Amino acid sequence: MIYQTLYLIISASALVYFAKFDHYGLYIAIALFWVISAFYKPLTSIGILSIVIFMAGFALMRIINIAASGIPSSYYLIILLGEILIMLIGLFLVKSF
Repeated sequence: MIYQTLYLIISASALVYFAKFDHYGLYIAIALFWVISAFYKPLTSIGILSIVIFMAGFALMRIINIAASGIPSSYYLIILLGEILIMLIGLFLVKSF
């Protein structure tokens, strides 16, 4: 249980940090949902699945961009690997829940 809670809170914090209060509060609302789902157990698996979908969407977007534009800098490849890793950790946590 503690791993799921930490995963949700760290993901929410990272989203707020990277979004920098941009995008009309949409990312802030998503992060708030993740924090709420960290402490309200009936929403925990839904919150983790939403992180998995969120990261899968970003990873897919980067893969399509790589296919269209060619190999990017190592910075974007590291971000892609991070998104895939976060997605896989989320899938592991949902299956263990």
